[in-house]
Amino acid sequence: MKSALAAFSSRVTLTYSNEPSVQQMLATLKIFPADSLILYARFSPPAGGRVISPVELLSQIAAAAPVPIYCSLDTYIGKGVVGGMMRSETDIAARVGETTLRILEGAKPEDTPIEAARISPIFDWRQVLRWGIDPSLLPVASVIMFRESSVWDRYGFYIISAVALLTVQSVLIAGLLYQRRARQQAELESRRNLALAADANRRQTMSALTSSIAHDLGQPLNSVMYNAHALQMMVTGNRATPEIIEEILFDIQTQGTRAAEIIDRHRTMLRSHQLDKKPIDVHAVIRETLALVAHDMGARQIEATVDLSSAPCVVNGDPVLLQQVLVNLVMNAMDAMAETPPGRRHMTIKSEVRGADVAVSVRDSGTGLPPHINDTLFTAFVTTNAHGLGIGLTIVRTILEAHGGTIKAHNNPSRGATFTITLRRSDTAKILSGPQSAA
Repeated sequence: MKSALAAFSSRVTLTYSNEPSVQQMLATLKIFPADSLILYARFSPPAGGRVISPVELLSQIAAAAPVPIYCSLDTYIGKGVVGGMMRSETDIAARVGETTLRILEGAKPEDTPIEAARISPIFDWRQVLRWGIDPSLLPVASVIMFRESSVWDRYGFYIISAVALLTVQSVLIAGLLYQRRARQQAELESRRNLALAADANRRQTMSALTSSIAHDLGQPLNSVMYNAHALQMMVTGNRATPEIIEEILFDIQTQGTRAAEIIDRHRTMLRSHQLDKKPIDVHAVIRETLALVAHDMGARQIEATVDLSSAPCVVNGDPVLLQQVLVNLVMNAMDAMAETPPGRRHMTIKSEVRGADVAVSVRDSGTGLPPHINDTLFTAFVTTNAHGLGIGLTIVRTILEAHGGTIKAHNNPSRGATFTITLRRSDTAKILSGPQSAA
């Protein structure tokens, strides 16, 4: 060993220790300088009548040594040594056994080659950490023993998978939130567009009913003027009694109230309007609609039949927008009967309760629906009226969809067409109809 290490004598100070007892060896270790290391070869002194194994003794030496210990046999790994360029005793024993077997089988010893044992760098990871050795200084391809795998080493795949999954999930959630926000903005924009389109359609409809407005206001205003003139004549002729004055004034007040109601009805239809749902009576909406178109219906010589259900027809909706739906349908029905002979111009408005729904139908005796527009009847700018814009039925469908309702149309077996709107019945109507059913 001294001969093999002689080449290093110029670079380091070599001290060989071969103490006769364990106690003396441990005492010698304590005086080693801090910048030294121990190369453990073999130490097996007798103790108490027996020889201590070098492996058994190494643990005591490693515990007492103030500096790291290196060795050259892999059997010492795990006994307190850092490691080193090591020979495998298992490999040596296997080679000795193979050589012995060849000789026993008749081979001559001098003809049997002696192969050197393989040497590889092996280190104890615990001792590397204990002495603060930089792992990057270990030889390439070193075998690291007793290295406890970190959380990353043990669960790296699962960590990466979890992070990837969370990343994908976060991206999906962000995408869904973005889509939800975009959908909400689209819904708000759709409602604004609905309000604008409905407002334009109302103004177009009211423009077509201008003569009806003038006629409706003309009757009560003329009555007010006649009553006022009659009262003036009676007062001048000193023929006005308190009873007559009270009767004329009451008539003037009644006609004035009627005129105010007509003005308010048309102002409501013309006012820009946002969707405002509340429980409303469908029958009241039908009556208001017929009051709006009554003069125009009379001028066109159209007879109307109203068949209202005996059960309450209350829905949650906007009265102005639903009135606009019925006005559109009634006006379309009147336009469809323009070529029908006056005596056969008949319209039927019917309401009925169908389970949880309320259905209102407008039936005319006109020319019916052309087959080529059946699939595009409720599409914008599709119309059979030469003077129409083709947005009336589109507005009707949009308003009904905003109320959760539907609209359907079909030709009648005999003549004309029927448009039917369906709305969800309000819980208020169910409560009102309960006692009546029980009675």
